[in-house]
Amino acid sequence: MDLVIRGARVADGTGGASFLADVGVHEGRIAAVGRLPGGGRRTVDAYGLVLAPGFVDMHAHSDLALLRDPDHSAKAAQGVTLEVLGQDGLSYAPVDERTLAQVRTAIAGWNGAGEDVDFDWRTVGEYLGRLDAGVAVNAAYLVPQGTVRAYVLGWEDRPATPAETDRMRRLVAEGLEEGAVGMSSGLTYTPGMYASGTELAALCAVVADHGGYYCPHHRSYGRGALAAYAEMLGLARETGCALHLAHATMNFAENEGRAPELLALLDGALAAGVDVSLDSYPYTPGCTSLSALLPGWAHEGGPGALLARLADGGTAARIRYALEVEGSDGCHGVPVDWSAVEVSGTADPAYAHLV
Repeated sequence: MDLVIRGARVADGTGGASFLADVGVHEGRIAAVGRLPGGGRRTVDAYGLVLAPGFVDMHAHSDLALLRDPDHSAKAAQGVTLEVLGQDGLSYAPVDERTLAQVRTAIAGWNGAGEDVDFDWRTVGEYLGRLDAGVAVNAAYLVPQGTVRAYVLGWEDRPATPAETDRMRRLVAEGLEEGAVGMSSGLTYTPGMYASGTELAALCAVVADHGGYYCPHHRSYGRGALAAYAEMLGLARETGCALHLAHATMNFAENEGRAPELLALLDGALAAGVDVSLDSYPYTPGCTSLSALLPGWAHEGGPGALLARLADGGTAARIRYALEVEGSDGCHGVPVDWSAVEVSGTADPAYAHLV
């Protein structure tokens, strides 16, 4: 054995009880689990410690971070050995030149603008090829539905035509055939939120045909949250597509005490044969870009059009009314509570005093 980890409490990921054992590693792979009296070329005393397989981060935004820092010590040092990328319906493949520029601007708050990254890919396969060139962790990729819609329709708030739907279906299929494991949506983000349930079902059917799963950030975590969860469960039931609910939570004040209702929805779906799972986060705040709070109509046309609207006094007042009085779709139907919003970072040093 190249390595023997001795006396650890092993939690092997099967769901069974943990147990005390030695673990032997040979040529980079686990070769034996049990009592290994012979030891190895290197022995680690793990008495009193827990030994587990690497952890899966089911919702990571490391799409560019892995390219900037292939060692990825920020996650690897925490035991994360698989990152699921392409989340919330917005990432960097598949794209053309126009779509790439729009997406880079739209999610610069998540990943930076990417001036330090060579965007030498356009397809899902080419992006995965860049990762295969050498990163320290495994990566799985979800075809981002919002990016696919931007590719085909631009940042337009309208129904897709049958021809456009067929083109989106082909792009999703190509991404899955090139190595993606499913499709994501961010249905409080544009342009993904512009898609109807019928459009999403057409794409989910493709995902199901390829054995992938659908991972939506659904239409509301605030007002109408339960209806939004029910819509996603209905999509899974209708299309036969496996469903993983992203950062599933009932943490808006409007939903206090309603977690049992969500659990009942999930139990009902499981009983009906829907393949559904979820992830959540163990802290109170969410995290996104400030522009995500704005109403969807303000984003139509893309990031440049949004900035033009904000620069127009009358339109900016209308946006503010939607945000602070009506409750915008980007803010989950709930009027924004500025006292609960904390600016964690800015790209422009001129705004550093707002952090």
